[in-house]
Amino acid sequence: RRLCGTRHFKLQSSNSNVKQSCRNRPPQHKNLSTIFSKLHVAITDACTHQRNATEKRTLDKTWKLMDKVVKLCQHQKMNLKNSPPFILDILPDTYQRLKLIYSKYENNMVSLDSNEHFNIFINNLMRKCKQAIKLFKEGKEKMFDENSHYRRNLTKLSLVFSHMLSELKALFPDGVFAGDQFRITKSDAAEFWKTKFGNSNLEKLRPSILL
Repeated sequence: RRLCGTRHFKLQSSNSNVKQSCRNRPPQHKNLSTIFSKLHVAITDACTHQRNATEKRTLDKTWKLMDKVVKLCQHQKMNLKNSPPFILDILPDTYQRLKLIYSKYENNMVSLDSNEHFNIFINNLMRKCKQAIKLFKEGKEKMFDENSHYRRNLTKLSLVFSHMLSELKALFPDGVFAGDQFRITKSDAAEFWKTKFGNSNLEKLRPSILL
């Protein structure tokens, strides 16, 4: 048995081949360095994209994704029932609410661009729209069957879109951000939040906070 890269070598007549093999093998630390470098670039790109949610390119893509989902759901064979959560009402309402928000921040896009709540919302909205489009792409004719797995998942997404719209309306009443005005009413919960997150009203869930 020959183990390259360790101190356990069995000296045989083929030892020179072993050395040659080890010599040709790229150092492991270089591979790890390459992986971490790629991860850093990917994370940086993702963060940059999220910070620039108000860029015209991002906004145009958001509109197009929402419009595509609506058009797919309008297919006559879908025969969607006009009952909550009704995606053909939810997405147009979301579009109108976003238009209202943009109109309020038209002359102060920097403020909207730096709003973490809004950036997260836009990125989540795009992601959920892509999920809906993927359902139609993979489900094909099964999307027309109300009892199919794909159709049930579309209903679940409709519920998610509904909750997202409600949250957007709560955070941006009249199109202006008011999320910083929310307060936790229960003292023990408020103390826990302040201890863990300070004055922030938005925080990613971390396993450590459950310990």
